[in-house]
Amino acid sequence: MLETIRKTIKRFCLDFIQNPYLCYTEHGQHALFYTMLFNTIPEEQRFFPFEGKKVCTLQKEYPTAGKLVKSQRSHWDVAILKSSTDISLAKLGINSYDYLKVFAAIEFGMNATENHLKVDIHRLSHCESNVEHGFIVHLYRLSDSGDLFSNRDWSSKSPRIRTRNQILEIENRKSVEIYYGMADITGNFDQGVWRIKGDEIQEII
Repeated sequence: MLETIRKTIKRFCLDFIQNPYLCYTEHGQHALFYTMLFNTIPEEQRFFPFEGKKVCTLQKEYPTAGKLVKSQRSHWDVAILKSSTDISLAKLGINSYDYLKVFAAIEFGMNATENHLKVDIHRLSHCESNVEHGFIVHLYRLSDSGDLFSNRDWSSKSPRIRTRNQILEIENRKSVEIYYGMADITGNFDQGVWRIKGDEIQEII
């Protein structure tokens, strides 16, 4: 399952670089990725039984186990649940569909600020996240200042853009896999996809 998730993220990011306007918003990206991953997961792994109910392994907006770094429980953009019958948070004394163990969670950001990225990193790496594998898909969609292709774009001259090396310097991110995608129709930035993990930046081709 882990390799299936990684391969799907890579394919999704490469598709984004080639066709950055398939989805108008980041939420559209969530839906597109969810569909891509669901279709990639083998049929026998798509569902599992929990307390006599049929549950989908893949979930959209699945709740976090606790408050983490926010004032209340939030949600993961896309979550892959553990497909076993003993996966609730026993320490909470809860045996509930709302607290299943999360095998992997993927958080998305399209033209997201550095603070947005830091919050996602902190949530995924939090000791009470209940997530085994954390992923972030951090995408940039840039066009010309004063002549943006979409109001959802950022200008390629925006000071909010962070380079791969700047992301490498963010604290507490080493337990999270970050996929960095740059789609810039102006040519001011190198287009491509890179995986940032530990102290390494690896180009995805």
